[in-house]
Amino acid sequence: MTSADTTLGQDGAGGAAGLDFSWDVERVDWPALVALFERAKLGRRREPERLETAFRNSALCLFVYAGPVLIGVGRALSDGVSRAALYDVAVLPEYQGRGIGQAIVRRLLAAANVELTMLYAAPGKEAFYAQFGFRRMRTAMAIMPDEADARARGLIE
Repeated sequence: MTSADTTLGQDGAGGAAGLDFSWDVERVDWPALVALFERAKLGRRREPERLETAFRNSALCLFVYAGPVLIGVGRALSDGVSRAALYDVAVLPEYQGRGIGQAIVRRLLAAANVELTMLYAAPGKEAFYAQFGFRRMRTAMAIMPDEADARARGLIE
């Protein structure tokens, strides 16, 4: 996998034309990624140092740039053979609806190339992920640091 991928291939992401899709974590401005997550309403604010550690410890990290501006992101944890999990797929609001999120998910799924991929997504985004074949699981469980808050945000029952 190359560090930059500006081809769209089979993504069907017409609105993503001309964007720079990069796997290069060395290029990332971590405070800009924090700002992207805040603007895309992807959960609670994260510290740049912790976010950098999370991404550097991930098997796959994909960043999307419009010129020098970071506009989209996604990452995956993976054992490289049988299991992967997608996290932190986000696109700046003004770029949403153009196929960029779809392109991120498709690229991550293709690069992971495993038997089973799980997903952690924000409530209300289920229909978006269903188009890729994701389905609700009945047995997925999580330990949350603040159970009451997680319940209030619709993350757990």
